[in-house]
Amino acid sequence: MNETLEKAFKSLSVTCNKTALHPSDEDRIKVTLRVLHQNNIAIDVESLESFLLENGWQKMPIKNIVSWATAVCNGGRVQVGVN
Repeated sequence: MNETLEKAFKSLSVTCNKTALHPSDEDRIKVTLRVLHQNNIAIDVESLESFLLENGWQKMPIKNIVSWATAVCNGGRVQVGVN
């Protein structure tokens, strides 16, 4: 996994609820993914999923993060602040 991506998600692992994401957690993650992508930081979705599992994230938040990361990597949009 890219070092910058790993640092970003280590930080998010400390600040976000890894069991059930709060809307502000979701927004923080989505913005992080968008900023990483906009700055040409490689987002390896499989490595990210493994990292999340290894760092105690629960199944549903992982599913959401993988979905958002995939969308961002494919040039899609993720909405922020809709909750």
